[in-house]
Amino acid sequence: MNMPMAILFDFEDSTSADQAFSLLQELGYDPMLHHPTRLHIHVVGEDLTSALEIVQAHGGTLVEQSEIEEDMIASTAYGLDAISIPAHLVNEDLVDENEDIPGIGDVSSFLARE
Repeated sequence: MNMPMAILFDFEDSTSADQAFSLLQELGYDPMLHHPTRLHIHVVGEDLTSALEIVQAHGGTLVEQSEIEEDMIASTAYGLDAISIPAHLVNEDLVDENEDIPGIGDVSSFLARE
């Protein structure tokens, strides 16, 4: 199994970086621009060779590469660390006083159109 990798590239100018960014994004990679001339990609299930060829064709050079832990990919992909919900807002016991919620015994059937 291929290990997921983060690869950082540097370009001579911002135009080359933008062109590589656009093509990588179009092909399903998830590039990120850090600086007008620097971008990185995460290679998880994609073809590493094609990503390197695209970057090289636009004048990019490899700066750094590192392996990514599997659980780190999930937390960054779904932004799990970015969601903060205060505990006082998460309480299933709070019900609007005006809302009439039927009990399970009060519901005899369910129609999707209702």
